[in-house]
Amino acid sequence: MKSLAVSLFMLLLAGCGHMTSSQPYFEPPAPPPGKALVYMMRTQVIQGSFYDSIFSINDSAVVGLNDRNYSWVFISPGLHKISAGQHTHPKNVYLNLTVEPGKAYFVEYTQEYMAELIRVRDAREGKVLVRGYSYIPVK
Repeated sequence: MKSLAVSLFMLLLAGCGHMTSSQPYFEPPAPPPGKALVYMMRTQVIQGSFYDSIFSINDSAVVGLNDRNYSWVFISPGLHKISAGQHTHPKNVYLNLTVEPGKAYFVEYTQEYMAELIRVRDAREGKVLVRGYSYIPVK
């Protein structure tokens, strides 16, 4: 019975695991012609902090980020739905982002007053924030 309890506890711990990174911020390459650079960032959150937040672009999962993690992608110009949540789900918080080629965008998932938010940060603020985060590559 004791070994069963230990086994269940270990299984529970394994289920709570997430990708971690010790790679500090680095400057990504410039976007290729006709593309934009989109940073995805997750601040430190309280509710659900044991789980990665899955960032999706146009309903396709891109990367899972935990507290103070970031990633980036190059995307084509146009209107894109960017969402984040514990799982890929239509009810996740999202925003519609109109992307222009050659620009950089900083999309942040955070919580304020226990409410989930996803927003675009001003480029200057975003650059300062992301420099304190650790990098997780997209899949």
